[in-house]
Amino acid sequence: MGALGGAPRESLDGTPTSGRARPGARRGVVEIVLGTVVGQGVIVAGAPVLSRLYAPADFALLQLFTGVVAIGAVLASLRLELAIPLAQDLRETRAVVRVGLLSSVVIAGVLGIAGYATSPWWARGETLRGLRAMWWLVPLTIAVLAMFQLVSAVLIRAERYRDLAGRNAAQGLGTAAAQLSFGFAGVRPLGLLLGLGIGRILGLVSVVGRQPLFGGPKRGTERPDTERPDTERPDTERPDTERPDDERLTIADLRAALHRFRQFPAVTTWSALLNSSAQWAPAFVFPATFGATPAGWLAFTMRLLTLPATVVGQSVAQVFLGRGAAAQRADSGQLPRLTWLAVRRLFVVGVGPALLLAVAGPWAFGWVFGSTWEQSGVYARILAAAFLLQFVASPIGNVFNLAGRQGVALVWDACRLVLVVAVPTLVWALGGSDVLGVTAYSGVLVFSYAGVLGLAWWVLRRA
Repeated sequence: MGALGGAPRESLDGTPTSGRARPGARRGVVEIVLGTVVGQGVIVAGAPVLSRLYAPADFALLQLFTGVVAIGAVLASLRLELAIPLAQDLRETRAVVRVGLLSSVVIAGVLGIAGYATSPWWARGETLRGLRAMWWLVPLTIAVLAMFQLVSAVLIRAERYRDLAGRNAAQGLGTAAAQLSFGFAGVRPLGLLLGLGIGRILGLVSVVGRQPLFGGPKRGTERPDTERPDTERPDTERPDTERPDDERLTIADLRAALHRFRQFPAVTTWSALLNSSAQWAPAFVFPATFGATPAGWLAFTMRLLTLPATVVGQSVAQVFLGRGAAAQRADSGQLPRLTWLAVRRLFVVGVGPALLLAVAGPWAFGWVFGSTWEQSGVYARILAAAFLLQFVASPIGNVFNLAGRQGVALVWDACRLVLVVAVPTLVWALGGSDVLGVTAYSGVLVFSYAGVLGLAWWVLRRA
């Protein structure tokens, strides 16, 4: 068994497959990690160059922009990407994807208009005025991120871990190439922001044509759908010229899928909005309180510290969602074992780097990225324990959705958002330094992610 294992493997339509048909959980994690290492490795390798091409204020704007589009993408997709692995058959999966794509485009456009209309009230200070100047890019990037999440969920449901790996590699390579190219061309800070969307677009292009849902190869990729009426032949038996496409879906199909998974737009979306808002709150709080330069130092620190979560934690999260959803569909009772096995393995992987960062953070940042960024190393030392807990707890956050306890996550995410905003702001109001503000933020993260682990234990025990 690997980091996750034991749950029955299933094909895209939800039917069990043989042991040889899909890679095991360990192989899935390894494949995704390798692809992510390639993509994120290029970003890491380019970081010393980026730190000399762009100023701390540019990274503060990037962090703020990333936070806005990440929060917007959560709302745009209505969290229907989490429903895709739980869909009962291929037709329902396609219906969920269709609804998610439509909502992504419509809501991204609405958010773009709303941002422009309200900008006279929020565009205050250097960083927020910079965001106002780049706002035309916000709705485009929101739509791309939301679509990226939906396509990822399709790959997770099909356990297409190799495709996920290739997508991750393409995304990282595209992001790094765009940010470095624009930086050398003097397109600053716009180059940093454009890289975010360009990387996702390249990731989408690398996989979208390879999936049946998006017009990719059909024959041999699916098992017969036993849920379909006898009057309709399984998808895998149709000639290639009769592939099912979106036109076969009816409004009734879309409404039925949305009704069945109504908890995701109604509850999970708001929980995810609170979670994402809490995650990106420093991008809003620190520029408004401690200034653009400390905000840039913190943004650069968080950019690097989240890479392990992207390389390993996100890979485990994707496999955990796929295997956990399969376990829940089969009612196998394996979800608690999958959850705590993932937690133990992640802690073993993360504790060493966290200790190293706590000891050598300031020296390492100053030596690798230049003296301008030594303060980022101080921040990294303070945040080491917090990011270890985040690395361990974040991948299993979907346990609340899998167990049908979205309300628990909603309440906890609301509490975390209040603390993440209020505590550093209080430190600033009382005259505390930026280092003290980061320390307060680290304390909030430790408390909140420890709480996630505790609540996951409580939910699984009751289930």
